[in-house]
Amino acid sequence: MRQMCMAAEKNDCTLTEIGPLEGGPSPPYSTFSTRQKKGIVALVAFAGWFSSLSSFIYFPAIPFMAEDLGVSTEKINLTVTAYLIASGIFPSLVGQAADNIGRRPVLIVTLCFYVAANIGLALQSSFGLLFFLRVVQSAGISGSYAVTYGVVGDLFTPADRGGYSGIVSFVLNTPPSVGPIISGLLLARWNWRAIFWFLSAISPLCLVLVVLLLPETSRRVVEDSSLLPGWANRALIPVLTPQQQQKKSSPPSPNSRKFFFPNPLKPLALLKRPNTAITVATVGVWYTVYSCLQASLSSLFTQIYHVSGLVSGLTYIPFGVACAISAFGTVPRKKNLNLNGFFIEEARLRSIKYSLIICGLLIVGYGWLLQYEVSIAAPLVFQFFIGLSIQGVFTALSTLLAASNLVRAELAAGGLALLDVVLRGIGAGWTFFLFAVVGLISVPGLYVLQLKGMKWRQIIAVIQL
Repeated sequence: MRQMCMAAEKNDCTLTEIGPLEGGPSPPYSTFSTRQKKGIVALVAFAGWFSSLSSFIYFPAIPFMAEDLGVSTEKINLTVTAYLIASGIFPSLVGQAADNIGRRPVLIVTLCFYVAANIGLALQSSFGLLFFLRVVQSAGISGSYAVTYGVVGDLFTPADRGGYSGIVSFVLNTPPSVGPIISGLLLARWNWRAIFWFLSAISPLCLVLVVLLLPETSRRVVEDSSLLPGWANRALIPVLTPQQQQKKSSPPSPNSRKFFFPNPLKPLALLKRPNTAITVATVGVWYTVYSCLQASLSSLFTQIYHVSGLVSGLTYIPFGVACAISAFGTVPRKKNLNLNGFFIEEARLRSIKYSLIICGLLIVGYGWLLQYEVSIAAPLVFQFFIGLSIQGVFTALSTLLAASNLVRAELAAGGLALLDVVLRGIGAGWTFFLFAVVGLISVPGLYVLQLKGMKWRQIIAVIQL
């Protein structure tokens, strides 16, 4: 019996609970070949890529959409809030459904909703439809993250999972730099509707590839992928399907006969554990700061520096590039660690605390540079170093975190709902000073986690025996 936490099978996986494999010979963890595994990971990473892209391709267009639809920027920001609320709820639902029904059918259904929402967004001309379709868009694509990391968990043991998760994380962190550039180019040539037509053009390609090529990987459905699933879970072109699976049928799973009803609040049960609560709170607070920085960027730069749509998109490059560099640089690369006896909190939090302190100071400086309308180059340089210092907390702590996705998305949604009100009331300088203070309040909790995290883990391990 494996004594480990499998992210593919349970949404309550935490970075503190992955244990060692028992010794002795054992069959292969998965019957997929290495080539097939790489192809599957590339395919689901492509699907997950749209989740981040849909946010960052949208931000530069906010002031232009507000002008075209005849509404305030604050109102358009409510569509970002709605998107985040949905992205906090649906990944848990999608993840649970994918565990029980299968990754393939769930991903196909959600991608169909996503494609339809993109077409609707390109055609609509009212704030009400924009708001509604952004929720549908988020519902359709935000769960792709859960499916992507679930597939990685299906295919690889915890000892081998880190490297592939790191590559996936790097891919999923490219939209902060790529998305705004695409948006800016489309805004320069056409208008904000071109953004949704672009998504409507490339997302069906992903859907078709998934329908044709993606095999079922859920271990509750195909175990080590040697069992032949039902027709809905089979790839139409089985190039990524193991030969063993094509020859061996599986009996109906007992789980398939049970009525399944997902619970979006299930991951919150983890917050009873102090180590999880501290981690989730820290990630949630800093994700709120991160979201408010990005959502306000195009509006503030358009208002202060009177930039065009293209330049508005290009202003996101420093932050996006820095996040990608940081995500790649903080990928865990060590294998075969017995985490029950390893000071993982010390290893992961040693530098993160100081990085966040620096980030807080940079955010304060960034706000006052905007307040005094200093040359556009200065706040962009600050954006780069903010991205470099803030991304590490997500990469280092987000191996936990089914619970954190719900908490961080809802906290960010609340922050964005208040963002424009606060900016108008006290200005950019004091607004970002408040964000920095709120973020820095979380840092002492990381000191506590670093000191007591291993002890809490050992207590939890004893309780679970």
